[in-house]
Amino acid sequence: MRTHCAKLRLFQLYRRPANPLVWLAIVLVAIGLAGCSFSLAADVTPPPGASDLAISRTQIASSLQDIYPLVPPDVNKGKAIFEEKCAPCHGVNGDGDGPRAAQLPNPVPALSDLEIARQAVPARWYLIVTNGNLERFMPPFPSLSDSQRWDVVAYALSLSVSSATIEQGAQLYRENCAACHGAEGKGDGPQAASLPVPATNFTDLAFGASKSGFDIYSSIVLGKPPAMPAFGEKFSDEQRWAIVAYLQSLTFTKASDALQSAAQATLPAPLPSEAPSTTLPPPSGTPVPTAQATAIAGKGVIKGRVTNGSGGEVPSNLTITLEGYDNFEQVITATTTLQSDNTFLFEDVAMQEGRAFVAYTQYSGATYPSDVAVAPSQNASLDLPIVIYDTTTDASVIRCDRLHLFFDLLDENTLRVVQLYIMSNTSNKTLVPESPGQPTVRFKLPVGSSNLQFQDSVLGERYIATPDGFGDTASIRPGTGNYQVLFSFTMPYNRKLDLVQPVSIPIDAIVVLVPEGSLKVRSTFLRDEGKRNAEGTIYHMYSGDSLSIGEELRLSISGQPGAGGFSLSSGSRESLMVGLIVFGLAFIFAGIWFYRHTRLEELEEEEEQALNAPETVEAVIDAIIALDDLYQSGGLPEEAYLQRRTELKEKLKALKEKS
Repeated sequence: MRTHCAKLRLFQLYRRPANPLVWLAIVLVAIGLAGCSFSLAADVTPPPGASDLAISRTQIASSLQDIYPLVPPDVNKGKAIFEEKCAPCHGVNGDGDGPRAAQLPNPVPALSDLEIARQAVPARWYLIVTNGNLERFMPPFPSLSDSQRWDVVAYALSLSVSSATIEQGAQLYRENCAACHGAEGKGDGPQAASLPVPATNFTDLAFGASKSGFDIYSSIVLGKPPAMPAFGEKFSDEQRWAIVAYLQSLTFTKASDALQSAAQATLPAPLPSEAPSTTLPPPSGTPVPTAQATAIAGKGVIKGRVTNGSGGEVPSNLTITLEGYDNFEQVITATTTLQSDNTFLFEDVAMQEGRAFVAYTQYSGATYPSDVAVAPSQNASLDLPIVIYDTTTDASVIRCDRLHLFFDLLDENTLRVVQLYIMSNTSNKTLVPESPGQPTVRFKLPVGSSNLQFQDSVLGERYIATPDGFGDTASIRPGTGNYQVLFSFTMPYNRKLDLVQPVSIPIDAIVVLVPEGSLKVRSTFLRDEGKRNAEGTIYHMYSGDSLSIGEELRLSISGQPGAGGFSLSSGSRESLMVGLIVFGLAFIFAGIWFYRHTRLEELEEEEEQALNAPETVEAVIDAIIALDDLYQSGGLPEEAYLQRRTELKEKLKALKEKS
């Protein structure tokens, strides 16, 4: 019971409200890995918010070039980590064929694939190892130190490169590049002094971490005016990529012993009692607690600063509460008062590696937590900043980014409607009720609806009944897509239903899913998007555009039970919640597809305009780079990305042949 209460407490503290995708991914990762024989326990049981872990300097990095290892990565050490942590999914050779791969709902990336590896930016891969990629069911790895994460990234990058390729690149480099860039790639060649700008130091870890293979390839092809000429015509494609492989080996995939020794010699040796830390030094002006320098094993320091995200003042009398958790079980609680400079400090905190901490405060009737931080060592110093907001009672600050609907026949006379609202608070203030017990946001339901049920509460608690629907009493903090409500209700049905639902919140987009072969949806408002496969079940998908407050969502649903598809379980509330989780996941996948589909249409329009402009090699390469960035950020589906990249590469080849 104590563990259950602690989990509930942490959930209540950290919900923003919670992102359903993150929660579903955490649940499914935990379920999927629960019976595994390999050890991921320290990495798949972070508390809610683990994707936002505040344990490394990457969280406040202003650009990818700010994220780089302090010493050259060790590929050999990375190999051992990869085999333990990564091979179960990615395969021993990085081919995406590990024993766990077939059990995941999405293909596992083949890290050894040349196309994937050549577009990889080491700093981005480091961020994925650090924070996870829960949309792709990859957990974060807070159990790894900063250097270990870089080691495993370096090894993963080496999986697509052979020693023969690196040696070929080294020979070409010595013949064509060393005069400027130096024998060891440090930018100190005999001709470097005569250049109008310094030659690139390829051993610079900041440079290597922020550049993909394709970035370097582009520089070889096009040159880097005013100092570096273009080598596009001099080398074959194979030779260009061989040079790229060699240059990347100078910092990542095959760091030499001499280079590593030189790099380590420039760093101060750590004190014998000092544990590795992944936190940044405190920002300028932040007081450094004396306990940080004298911390003993098993005791740590937690500090932070409270800021007002609305631009207002920070009250001087705020109470800050700290809680610590081991595997969701609360083991620490402490309080302190905010200091005059808006900082707080907890000294001599009982700490062990893997313990999760969260700090929070109450302000104007709302709770504001910090991110969750996991201790990397027994005497760590953690920074847990907290952002508070002023309040508003104006519900017009809420917009619905996407409304997802699913229709399911329980029997020949009953239709269940599941709705997921993904919403944003567009202001810089927290939305609160006008008075205690009143709703912040109101939802209208169709006439004739009944059996209203919610994913995370019941009527009379968080949600209250209103004359035409229900209201949510939760306070809603500023943010995009961070407020979601998932619920269901039933409607009387007789082979057909004309659903009319008044719009009480402005809606930007609508996605409708029905089991293929069971139900059909018609509306002048919707577009037929065809069949979609979500988690092995075939759905028919429809999409619609924006609706304003006062308009009505009108849909005509027809069909018969037993005609196919998948049904939510009827009966207990627990069965319904399982069904809601399943379809919540389907909704999210559909929403991602819809977003990408919309973005793709915008890109097509932009590309059509670009086609009318004069084409150059530089413009096409820029287009390929922009396309790669969009794909890596999740803005394009893989099929569309590969098709467009092939087209651009063919265009680039044709332009080169003409020149």
